[in-house]
Amino acid sequence: MRRQVRSWAIAALAVFALAGAATPSLAEIIYNVTNYADGQSGWKVAGTITVSGVGTYENDVSEITAWNITAKKGLTNWLFANDAGDSPSAEAFGTIEATPSELLLHTGVFFRLFSKSTSPFSFLLWGNGAFGGYLTQYTGAIEGVALWDTAGLSPVFSPVDGSAWVVAAVPEIDPATGGSALSLVAGVLAMIEQRRRRATLVA
Repeated sequence: MRRQVRSWAIAALAVFALAGAATPSLAEIIYNVTNYADGQSGWKVAGTITVSGVGTYENDVSEITAWNITAKKGLTNWLFANDAGDSPSAEAFGTIEATPSELLLHTGVFFRLFSKSTSPFSFLLWGNGAFGGYLTQYTGAIEGVALWDTAGLSPVFSPVDGSAWVVAAVPEIDPATGGSALSLVAGVLAMIEQRRRRATLVA
């Protein structure tokens, strides 16, 4: 009987370890990029921006470790990614804030992700407030040709958090599927308890 209980305990620990392994690192944050449909001239934007951790970054893109974003319209797809294209790079002027749930561009910030950083450029650009010669705008461009540009529109970008633009956010957990690892743990523990009771009755 003791041997059976011990084996069940080991199984439970293994399941908890599995659940822990399925949980992303608390340091790295992967956000889903905002699809601001009203400002994208029919283009749909989807993909991720990854940062190394929570923090406020001033004129600094070193904490942005990856991006992989697709703009799609009809049968046309364009990829903006840090590991594809011609000399992909990122640049920022102003304050970018990475919170556990949102990637925020504060007022006066200029942020651009290039998939091609040689002329003619291909990029996604967010400018929350005029910076230098740049307008307040949200733009996607391929080979120097704008797919969309919200300069002069109202609003220029949405959603916002106070005065900051929510460029990307951690997806909300769907109650129906979000607790998959914990559901697995609960199911296995229920099975273990059921077997324990059966063994007690047999004994």
